[in-house]
Amino acid sequence: MSEASAVAAGSRMRIPPLVVAMRPYQWPKNVIVFAALVFTTGDAWDPGQLDTLWPLLWRTAALFALWSMAASATYLVNDVRDRENDRLHPRKARRPIASGEVSAGLAIGAAAVLTAIALPLTFLLDTTAAFILAGYSALMIAYSFGLKTVAILDIIILTGGVVARAAAGATAIDVDISPWLYVCSSFAALFFATSKRWAEYRQLGPEAARHRPALEGYSGDVLGQMLTITAGGALLSYALYTIESARVPTNGSMALTLPFVAFGLFRYLLLLNGERKTDAPDRILFTDPQLLLAVAGFVVTALAVLASN
Repeated sequence: MSEASAVAAGSRMRIPPLVVAMRPYQWPKNVIVFAALVFTTGDAWDPGQLDTLWPLLWRTAALFALWSMAASATYLVNDVRDRENDRLHPRKARRPIASGEVSAGLAIGAAAVLTAIALPLTFLLDTTAAFILAGYSALMIAYSFGLKTVAILDIIILTGGVVARAAAGATAIDVDISPWLYVCSSFAALFFATSKRWAEYRQLGPEAARHRPALEGYSGDVLGQMLTITAGGALLSYALYTIESARVPTNGSMALTLPFVAFGLFRYLLLLNGERKTDAPDRILFTDPQLLLAVAGFVVTALAVLASN
């Protein structure tokens, strides 16, 4: 075992298996709830109006935490449902539930507790956001119990989860939802969901459908075409958003963030086709230093633009 592998193994041993099963590395996906705060609050980003910003910030941060809890509950249910198939998978076999580190009963109990905490607290935060979260949880349970076996529908459901996060973030702070928020988040989610299926198809080869039945309905050519279309759609929709949306500065200065988006998208595709082609796409997204720098550059530039206009 290499030094890096030993360190990774040691880190895993220090984290309780139940926490690992909750997939905390997936929580960064929930930052999409901040999209409405960043792009639709207007004067809140005026340095002289920061007292208006803080209430919106804490409400969005609370929604992020509650959504992460609810999402972890659905991951636990999914892994209990898939534990037999996961044991045959080269990577998923190491998941705590598949490996037997966490029992099915403990996982279901933890999922129930997480849901029982997250949903009522979200209702206290905002009723509409709570209904969106409840609908998301129900849809993801249905996804785990069969909908994910249907080609195309599986990708659409994953995309719907991202859009639901964006919509809940807007309702939690009581702002109008820009149509561009739906367009950009939808294309971005379609791109990443497609890239995930494409990576699985290439990695698993002839055994792909055995591990994920929906892959029987795809082909490598179709997934490659879908990836190209959704990548172009994501980049183009964001470029148009920076110019056409009524929620950004009218001088077009939000377009200064476009190079970071383009670099991040192309860097992700480069890794997905190259040295990290066997990695899960979400792990690429959250562990590559250059991608993380692109995200940081995007955030800093967007905030600077909003604060100066």
